[in-house]
Amino acid sequence: MTRRGYVAASLGVLVLLGAAFGVVRELRDRDDGLTTTSASDYYRVDGELTCDTGVREVPTLPLEAEPVTMLVCADPDSSTPWTAPAELVEGDLSQLVNRLSSLEPAPDGDVACTMQGGPAYDLVLRFSRGRVAKVHGDTGTCGFVTTAAGRWLGASDVLDTALALVERHREGRTPPASASRTADLSCGAALAPPEPARSLTGDAADIVRMVSCWQPNAPELGTWSETVVPARDVRVLTRDLARRASTSADPRDLHCPGGLRRLYFQTLVGQTAWGDLIVIPGECRRFYTALTSDRPAPVWHPSPRAQRILDRLRR
Repeated sequence: MTRRGYVAASLGVLVLLGAAFGVVRELRDRDDGLTTTSASDYYRVDGELTCDTGVREVPTLPLEAEPVTMLVCADPDSSTPWTAPAELVEGDLSQLVNRLSSLEPAPDGDVACTMQGGPAYDLVLRFSRGRVAKVHGDTGTCGFVTTAAGRWLGASDVLDTALALVERHREGRTPPASASRTADLSCGAALAPPEPARSLTGDAADIVRMVSCWQPNAPELGTWSETVVPARDVRVLTRDLARRASTSADPRDLHCPGGLRRLYFQTLVGQTAWGDLIVIPGECRRFYTALTSDRPAPVWHPSPRAQRILDRLRR
């Protein structure tokens, strides 16, 4: 997906976008005639909605109609790789509409931004009568939300709202049977530079399939060695993680057998029943179950039983 711009006139074609989902008139040099196309046709998308579907951007914000379906898509050009949730969210999306309505317009012209990266995304929205349009956001740099005709501040807040709706939509529902079998959990794929394309939804305690990746003892770190974790061991590890992970645990305590000279890295790559890709990085016997920038990350020091499993996976 490329960065979008809004072109008002080009090569004899003039497209006038009025109010969102109002009337779109296409003026074409065709036998001196005028062709009028309704917004329903201009934005209409038939068939299954996926992140590969060709979709136009919404004209502007706030939205003048409430969507009935939302699909969150990861921008492949994102400065921070990430894996978007796969399912469509249907029903009450008023929280997203309200969040979009609350955004402040971005200043005109050049804006001084940070160099910090972040997930970029598209929110693909289906409206009534088959109309589909998208809102683009980039949580990196300036944090702009963009439409066909403008940009706003607050991409992080919009993404947080959309992902919260995904989590709420899952409550009380059964995941699709195939959802947890889609991701490549191999160490080479999941841990490829610049960083793992982990999901922003899901919980490590809900992992149903897992691969253990580890690098031999420092100082000469080699390539990742991987072992598929048996299903019964996955259940033991996730239960232990759910019980013992805590933000109050001492993050400095690595429990390295033989001291820091025997430091090693062990990362668990897993997928939840909903298809979320979860990465749990570890050094010796300390693991981080979530990586957050605005609050302390939960630390997991495995129990003796769980640690025996982890040690066995490195043999």
